[in-house]
Amino acid sequence: MNDPDPSIGFIGIGLLGKALATAMAQQGYRVLGVQSRRIDSARELARQVAGQVDDCLVYRQAQDLADTVDLVFITTPDSVIGQVAGQLRWRRDQGVVHCSGAAALEVLSPASAEGAVTGAFHPCQTFAGLDGPESALRRLEGVAFAVAAQGWLKDFLPELARKLGGAPISISDADRPLYHAASVLACGYMAALLQGAVDIWAGMGFTQEQALAAIYPLSRATLENVAKNGVAASATGPVMRADSGTVEEHLRALSRSNPCLIPVYRALAQASLPIAEGRGVSQQGLDELRALLGGFTP
Repeated sequence: MNDPDPSIGFIGIGLLGKALATAMAQQGYRVLGVQSRRIDSARELARQVAGQVDDCLVYRQAQDLADTVDLVFITTPDSVIGQVAGQLRWRRDQGVVHCSGAAALEVLSPASAEGAVTGAFHPCQTFAGLDGPESALRRLEGVAFAVAAQGWLKDFLPELARKLGGAPISISDADRPLYHAASVLACGYMAALLQGAVDIWAGMGFTQEQALAAIYPLSRATLENVAKNGVAASATGPVMRADSGTVEEHLRALSRSNPCLIPVYRALAQASLPIAEGRGVSQQGLDELRALLGGFTP
C-alpha cells in the first residue's frame, strides 16, 4: 500500500487507545473508526476524535471496522491481542498493529497469514491522569516508541512516532519482555513503592494527602536529578554512606509498624549496593551492609 494517508481504526478503547487515537487525530491522521465492548467509551472517544477529523464512526463489531479501514490498531489488553487477530478476516496489504510493550509481532501471525502487514507500536509512557484530549499529545513529547514493522509499516510507524513528538526505537522480539519489565519498574512499581512510603506516614497518623505533600517534592527532585545527572549520581541515603546502623534502625522500625515492607526495603537496599560500590564506598562498609541485609531478623 502506498497511500501516505491511510484510514485508521482502533479496536479496544483503554487508556492507551484513547490517548493514541486523540493524539493522532490532532496531528491530522484520519482516525475514522473505533470499536470497543464498552459502547459508551467508544462513543465518547469518537466524539473527541470527530473534532479533529471529518468524522469518526463507532462500530459495534470489530469485523465491520476491519473491513472499512486501511490500518487497524489493536489496543486491547495484551491477553486478547492474538484472539482478535485470529478471529477477524484481513485484507492483503492491510495494516494491523498491536500496542503491547511485551508481545512480539508473532502474536499477529493470523493476520500476516492472510496477507496483512503487521507492526508493533508501543509508547514508553503512562496515560493515567490525562485531563483531556489535548493532554494526550503533550504526554507523548520526547517519548521513546518501541517500533517493529513489516512492509509499508516500516516507513509509516517510525514517522508516526516522530509526528507524535517521540522517537522510534528498535527492540528485538526476544528483548521486548525485558523492555516492558523496565517500563513497569519505572512506572507501575514506582507507584507501588510510593504507596509503601504513604502507608508508613499513615502509620504515624498522617492522612494520604499530607503524606503525598511531603513525599512528592522529594520524589520529583530525585527524578529531576536523574534526568540531569544520571542514576548513580542521584542516589542518596544510608546505603550510599555505608551507614549500617541507620539501615538497621529502619528495619527494626518497619518490623514494628509495617513488617510487610521489610522484604521491599531489603531488596531495594541490596539493589543499591552496586551503585554504592561504584560511588567508592569501602569494601568493609559494603560487607557490613550485605551481612545485615542478609541476616536481619525482626
